[in-house]
Amino acid sequence: MIAWKFLAPGAMGPFSRVTWPTPTGDAPGTWVEAQVHPCTSGIHACEVSDLPYWLHAELWEIELDGPVSRAGHKIVAPRGRLLRRIEAWDRNSMIAFCQACTVRIREVAARSEGAAEYLVDLEADAHRSAAATVGYIAAHAIGVVDGAEAAECERAAQAGFLSNRLGLDVAGR
Repeated sequence: MIAWKFLAPGAMGPFSRVTWPTPTGDAPGTWVEAQVHPCTSGIHACEVSDLPYWLHAELWEIELDGPVSRAGHKIVAPRGRLLRRIEAWDRNSMIAFCQACTVRIREVAARSEGAAEYLVDLEADAHRSAAATVGYIAAHAIGVVDGAEAAECERAAQAGFLSNRLGLDVAGR
């Protein structure tokens, strides 16, 4: 299965601190294996809908092998290997993501004082291109004003933005 994985700089797992073997030339990285215990161990990755929950410095296309299961906002498998870095996920894309979230929260803040208080924090983090924080604040603020379903719709809008901006499509794979 083809999926995506956000990593810290240098292809390092932000939680595990594991440095992933990266592709060389046309050859994918070597397989990394782990027993599957969701949220504890296993090879964690994202489908498009999960991306806004895991934003980090580098985005990689990953191939998963073995039984793949869903665990909250991620998928988990016993094996995975990096196929290619998504170079389009760069500072410009992070800024564009932050701007898109800011536009949506401004619309909500214009009609609700409850969201307006979040706008200050969101704009400060947007200037730092703190995409993960901006995405969280936007979804949370919209959820406070319009409920949990609206927060999920905001996360879906964020996922759609990322998919379109980065050209993430697994159709036909």
